Amino acid sequence: MALLTGCGSLTPNNTVSSNRAEKNVSQACAAASAFAASLTNFKQTLKPGATVGQIDSARDQVAKSYNDLVKAGQDVVKDEMNAVQAAEDKFDRAVRAVPNDATLSQALTSLRDEAANVQAAVSDLQTGAKC
Repeated sequence: MALLTGCGSLTPNNTVSSNRAEKNVSQACAAASAFAASLTNFKQTLKPGATVGQIDSARDQVAKSYNDLVKAGQDVVKDEMNAVQAAEDKFDRAVRAVPNDATLSQALTSLRDEAANVQAAVSDLQTGAKC
């Protein structure tokens, strides 16, 4: 009888653990979507006539949504999260490397390419998490 009672108590714990895992995946997927949207906004900012300040502002939004993704995704899909982190680090370095006196056209292609690389990594993360 005690053995059956012990087994019976595993089901609620497994359910709680499963619910927590589903919540973690849901939060990671929402954060990945928000991050992807901020990257799209960043790329849309890269137009002739945009100022470095506008690019920096869009970059700040990317950074905020990235930090949210790191928090939400850390326990969900680690390999994909590592790839996103590597791509985002490279993207961040590219944005910061643009001199204040550079014209947007000088940095446009490079920044778009870096943002697209991050978006590809986020897409892989979303696939891995089954978003």
